[in-house]
Order: sequence, then C-alpha cells, then structure tokens
Amino acid sequence: MWELEQKIEELLEEYMASSGAVRVSAEDVGLDRRCGFVWISTDENWLAVEGSTRTIDYYGGFEYIDNQAKKTIDGRYTFYEGECERIKDCLEFYRAHNEESQEAV
Repeated sequence: MWELEQKIEELLEEYMASSGAVRVSAEDVGLDRRCGFVWISTDENWLAVEGSTRTIDYYGGFEYIDNQAKKTIDGRYTFYEGECERIKDCLEFYRAHNEESQEAV
C-alpha cells in the first residue's frame, strides 16, 4: 500500500510541474489575503489549494462552488475547475495582473 501512496504523490508532483502551476498569494488571484496561498495553472485553467480548504471556503467564498467543479486528490490538493464562475474570475484577475506586471518591466 505504501508504494501506491508513493506513486500517487509522484504523479501529483509531476502533474503540478507539467501543468505550469505556480504557487501564489491569494491576493494575486483577487482573493482575500486570509485565504493564504493557492496554486494556479493558466495553461490548464484551474486553481488548487494544498491541504485544508477551510480558509478559502470561508474567506474566498469557495464553499459555494459546486462539488462537481472541485476534486480532492490524495487529501493533499483540491482542484477547482475553470468553468466555474468564481474560478474564471480568479484566472482572469491573475492574467490581467501578470500582464500589468510584465508591461511595467
């Protein structure tokens, strides 16, 4: 059983790396800073939370996201799909913020 858990962890790490995911402050995606940090992949159109989702549920309003739009894998990451309006807003905010930052350079 330990080998299976190890393989799942390895696959998760590989997926996070291959999806272009970056770990950012919740403020970088337009959420309350009390939400902490999130993973975001603009290539794959999702946002993920590592560990507990309690603060993002409460301070980010994610408790209202339909269960079909979120998937928890190995109890480690909860992924929120970009088709959900709340996640679309976060992705758009992040993209706009990054464009502004790149233009300033």
